[in-house]
Amino acid sequence: MYGETIKKIRLNKGLPLKSVYFDICSKTNAIKFENGDRILAVDKFNQVLSNLMITMEEFQWIKNGYKPQKRNYLRYMVSRAWNANRLEEFDKNVQHAEDNPNGIERIQLASYRLLKSYKEHLKPNKQELGFVVNYFTNLSTWTLSDINFFANNCYILPYSLMVILLEEVLKVQNRYRFYRNSDFIFATVLSNCIDRMIVEGDVANATQNLKLLNHLTIEITMDGFRLLEKYYEAKLTFLYLNKKKGEKKLLNVLTTAKFLGNEQLVTEIKNLID
Repeated sequence: MYGETIKKIRLNKGLPLKSVYFDICSKTNAIKFENGDRILAVDKFNQVLSNLMITMEEFQWIKNGYKPQKRNYLRYMVSRAWNANRLEEFDKNVQHAEDNPNGIERIQLASYRLLKSYKEHLKPNKQELGFVVNYFTNLSTWTLSDINFFANNCYILPYSLMVILLEEVLKVQNRYRFYRNSDFIFATVLSNCIDRMIVEGDVANATQNLKLLNHLTIEITMDGFRLLEKYYEAKLTFLYLNKKKGEKKLLNVLTTAKFLGNEQLVTEIKNLID
């Protein structure tokens, strides 16, 4: 029960009942809630979390024994392996997801299989692709989870659809302007989509969205995305605009990537120049 976890957090913080439940409910009802004998309305529960200075996300983490839920863990492991280009680890985690279909949503499993096919340069399964395409095209309102899911799938969607969906995603950005860590999600979307645009040779769209990524990554906490933005700008110049100028930009990025120990980016730049 939620109340039991709240009680554990409250006691670990050394907080009395009145400091957590003031103006929310009576002491009697607070005790019943923490003993699992009653529930609180959503707005009241959110106020309790606020008084404890924790988010719902952290509450769920604590409630689950300081571990991610199985579905979130699989998603994390697959994404980490994909982003680090560790294909053997990626295959292993995708296989684990396929062997445990009850622990993951059908749409996510379809996405993992499509990503695996993409990495192996195979044609996507039409049925699996249909699941993912239908999910995005039927969305009437985008949440951050949807946007994050789109960021992971921009490589496997039909390119024209990806461009259209990116436009829809960017319309939502202002709605989440002050939401914690939302900039990282939108920077991830832009980075992945720009990479795909460069692969597709879409110079106009890549250039336009590079400006958006540049504007989004001006703060020090976004330096990782800033480096990617400079890399994509250099890559775009090198491949499509001015090879000599682009190579110079790539070498500048290479120096920074070496300093930061970003071996994946170092390797990618060297392969591109060679």
